[in-house]
Amino acid sequence: MLRKLILKIIFKFKVKNFILFYNLISRLLYNGNNYLNHDGEKYILNEKNLKYSLLFKRRALWYLKGTKYRGKQLHKQYKIQDIKFNSNDVIIDIGANIGDFYLGFDCNINYYGYEPSPLVFSCLKYNVKNQNLFNLALSNNQENLTNFYLRDEFGDSSILPIKDYTKKITIETTTLDKEIDKINQKIKLIKLEAEGFEPEILQGLKKNLNYVKYITIDCGFERGLDKQSTICECSNYLIKNNFKMIDFGTTRMVVLFENLNI
Repeated sequence: MLRKLILKIIFKFKVKNFILFYNLISRLLYNGNNYLNHDGEKYILNEKNLKYSLLFKRRALWYLKGTKYRGKQLHKQYKIQDIKFNSNDVIIDIGANIGDFYLGFDCNINYYGYEPSPLVFSCLKYNVKNQNLFNLALSNNQENLTNFYLRDEFGDSSILPIKDYTKKITIETTTLDKEIDKINQKIKLIKLEAEGFEPEILQGLKKNLNYVKYITIDCGFERGLDKQSTICECSNYLIKNNFKMIDFGTTRMVVLFENLNI
């Protein structure tokens, strides 16, 4: 309770004081796993041999127990903690943000991260080295330009119109079929989080469905201005194509599917 109160208070501080108190709390309450500084544009989290870039201080509080802990927590949220991953398994991360999902893997996976927001993508490139990163959105239309509504601080940016967006930009889209054609390998896992645009992204995966073993999807209430869930559309599409729902998250509406053909 005391920790939550302290964190709530320091969140209101400006950059210099926020960093001062973050580093103090990290040392006193969390064994000094990491410390924070600011390079004039972004916050930089320093942890052993890792430097991790983030745009907004609200994200920094997620790493007080360490970056690996943050990644493992995401894996639990996406219900993949019991899947055995091997070196060189291909993982596609749609809605990669700054790379937190990548942090949770213990072996040298072959990672493909897709993040449409230019600013967030700059952090992804800084954080995830020697992997396959793309400043693209996924859709059911390949190589098509579309509007994209930015709300980077809260991770709510979307192709669909949303409330309180900060800026509208034009982005390039691709499809999962086209990307998997280029990868030309079996896909162990697709993680899909697209602020309500998940059904359209799945519609872009047709001919290569049987190259994919697992798909985990955030189907939360984020679709468009009406904030609808996408669980029915996503589940119907995958079940019709011989995927089975094998796990379901209750605190966060995440569904894990397994391909019965593999």
